[in-house]
Amino acid sequence: MEESKTYDEMKERTGLSIMYMPHADGSVIVQAAGAVGDAGGAGGSVAASASVIEAEFLASMIDEAHILYMEATELLRSRAKLGEPPIAIRATVEKLFAMFRGEKVSFADDVVAAAPRKPSADFVANPGKQIEIDVDGVVYQRLPVRTRLITLRDTDLLPLLEEYVKPYVQAGDVIYISEKALTITQGRVVDMSTVKPGALARLFARNVSNYYGSDDFRGFGHGTALAMQLFIEEAGYPRALFAAAASAITRPFGLRGAFYYLCGKRAKSIDCPMSFLILEYAHSAKLAPNNPSGEARRFRAALGGCEVVILDANYRGAFSLGKSRGAPGEKFIGKLFADNPLGQSDEMTPFCILRKK
Repeated sequence: MEESKTYDEMKERTGLSIMYMPHADGSVIVQAAGAVGDAGGAGGSVAASASVIEAEFLASMIDEAHILYMEATELLRSRAKLGEPPIAIRATVEKLFAMFRGEKVSFADDVVAAAPRKPSADFVANPGKQIEIDVDGVVYQRLPVRTRLITLRDTDLLPLLEEYVKPYVQAGDVIYISEKALTITQGRVVDMSTVKPGALARLFARNVSNYYGSDDFRGFGHGTALAMQLFIEEAGYPRALFAAAASAITRPFGLRGAFYYLCGKRAKSIDCPMSFLILEYAHSAKLAPNNPSGEARRFRAALGGCEVVILDANYRGAFSLGKSRGAPGEKFIGKLFADNPLGQSDEMTPFCILRKK
């Protein structure tokens, strides 16, 4: 049986603690408890917000319980850091929990609040990242392009590229595009509640080390049965079974990665949850984008002939899902984006202009 957990590092600033409470039958309750008035009395009253927010999960939904607990703690940290008033933070937490309870949630207010950002030539690195990088003795600038929130109402990525990227493109630039942005505009986003993991997905997921619950945890990846079910469906059951068998044979010899290599990039690109901090995607899984190389060529033509790469990058590394014909090779891409300079959270920098210095 799992241990109970309580996150209260941000209680003084938000008035809330997040609690994870497992039961003997394998079910779990996740709660957000406390009163906004606890947070220095700012932004609301105790009477208005003292009720407990909770979601209950059956043993078969343990992945969702883990995800909600982690997302709720990250939400408190990030919103407190931004200086949001406690009552506003609580409203967001209530919406997050409602999503995991299966209730319909409107994101109209969130989209309005995420006012469009005007394009800017003042490129600023994301926290903890660097603009410049030396790859094989050559210095490049990785210029992250910050945009407004891209939503499922955006049905083509090209207008966003023309608005946010095209004004600043120079000859010789290479444009890198987050596959998440392309996936969203293609509508290839799946609500977690629609994914029904089978026995094979649960077996495979148990063999993926995402270090959940340890200091080495960086994300759930395919260590959830939810993501693994979508992974298997993308790769196909025969291919996934063959890849698992090959992996079992080669791993004792120190050869790792056979499973992902044999299942292919598209399956590897699947992720769940899609985002920890962008509320609209907090209860979603992401499929691989369709026809990424074809889209890269279409974008290249619209951006004055600059090469385009559809990029999948995370804390484990980076690779292309598709690219225009003259784009850089995989080894270069892996070195260039090894530190994931576009971020993995709510940075909203889905595009990167690469420029040789």
